[in-house]
Amino acid sequence: MPEAPSDIDYTVDVGRHETMLCANTPKGEEFLGGADLTMSNEEAHTFIQDARAAGLTVKSFF
Repeated sequence: MPEAPSDIDYTVDVGRHETMLCANTPKGEEFLGGADLTMSNEEAHTFIQDARAAGLTVKSFF
């Protein structure tokens, strides 16, 4: 069963060279340090692993 949008702390939009992360919950915004964040794909990979380890729910769109 897919997660409800309110259950996803932030979403990830992967581009060719960079990744945009958008917070969907206050917890996601706190972890991101703002409403959205753009970083290199390599940095995003590590960031997403850290977020999941911290218990956040992440949804990636490819």
